[in-house]
Amino acid sequence: MGIIRKRMEIDDEVLGLISPSLDQRESVRSVSIELMGRVKQAVLETGIDLKVKLVGSVAKDTYIFRPDIDIFILFPITTTPNDFVKVGLWIGNQVIKGEERYAEHPYIHGVFHGFEVDIVPCYAIMDPVGLISAVDRTPFHTEYIAARLRESQKDQVRLLKQFMKGVGVYGAESKVRGFSGYLVELLILKYGSFRSALKEASIWREGTTLAIDEFGESLFKTPLIFYDPVDPNRNVASALSIDAFARFVHACQEYLKMPREAFFFPKPRRAWNIDEMRDSMLERGTRLLGLRIPRPQMIDDNLYPQVNKSLEGVKRILEENDFTVLDAISCVNEGRITFIFELQTDELPSLKKHRGPPVWVDQSERFLEKWKDSPFGYPYIDGGRWFANVPRPYPKASELIRGEISKASFGSGLRNLTSVQIFDNQEVLEGNLKVEVAALLDKTLPWLR
Repeated sequence: MGIIRKRMEIDDEVLGLISPSLDQRESVRSVSIELMGRVKQAVLETGIDLKVKLVGSVAKDTYIFRPDIDIFILFPITTTPNDFVKVGLWIGNQVIKGEERYAEHPYIHGVFHGFEVDIVPCYAIMDPVGLISAVDRTPFHTEYIAARLRESQKDQVRLLKQFMKGVGVYGAESKVRGFSGYLVELLILKYGSFRSALKEASIWREGTTLAIDEFGESLFKTPLIFYDPVDPNRNVASALSIDAFARFVHACQEYLKMPREAFFFPKPRRAWNIDEMRDSMLERGTRLLGLRIPRPQMIDDNLYPQVNKSLEGVKRILEENDFTVLDAISCVNEGRITFIFELQTDELPSLKKHRGPPVWVDQSERFLEKWKDSPFGYPYIDGGRWFANVPRPYPKASELIRGEISKASFGSGLRNLTSVQIFDNQEVLEGNLKVEVAALLDKTLPWLR
């Protein structure tokens, strides 16, 4: 069977699995209509001239599986910020029993008849270039795609979304830093089909610049630039990380060479048992260090940048104290955040070579006075400078973290370290960290598992 024919068959099979059935479409349609009716009724009770708009993948008919339903409430631009927030939240709370979440401003998130629902206030701006809040462009995005995406291309969007989900690059949120749904839709508008998009993406290079219409000199410095057709001052791909960009390019190259359903529906990574972990660590000759803290109550988009900052902060403490970090990951679970570090070694010599000033400068006397009684001998000259062999404050990595964790640069929401668990190599291997260790040691790409 030829590669092209096999790709076509796989595409058709995947579409059969991800395209909404007639019953699913009817369910989404009826729930959306009921929600819109409830929002409009709540709007009437405010006595304010507000508009209600269904946005997102449901409005554009590009959703897969069970979609989120996004309803926007458009406020006059003369609305004060206080009334904007107060009335927007009141309407949302009248419609669903949800929770307040925060983007640039608060909105209501909840579940209605089994569907995740967001009820979001925005300003009814006339031109997306003059937005007042970050979400004000969203209705324009919905209108732009709905007016231009052909019926046959909606399935192409679904295929590309599922492909990106499978290879782990779908979602612009800070947890993934991948491709947004809107960016996927623009790629299909740009290239015409799923296969054409993969073929073009397979030859992308860092800094690739795209647009639906003509564009001038690139204003952005990101791995991929795609000018927003409704706001030429915005890069739709601004959230995309270099690693997600590179993974997608590689996945496109590999799928075009050997198409498989595993790209769309990869096997989940399995937890390793203790013998597998021990064997792997013996073979690698490295050591593990674990750190676990409670997860604070905040939304993922606020949490993950702080988790990443905290991971780097702990890594910096280790490296500043001569522990070589070969790799590190963070794992966020229901009630905790876990950091795992792979170290070249987790224990260093008790002696540390300490560099001092040149022999001829005034600070020499102070250096000699401080270190003349070192248990490892009197200071010595090397290359015209004083050096001293001094006691290392923390020979063990776990002791270092216990003693210096308060000095690590943590994200602002993670600094209140009321409960910190630290695991040395043996405790990591024997503890309840098998999924996290597997994620650190097993870098197999999703479609190869």
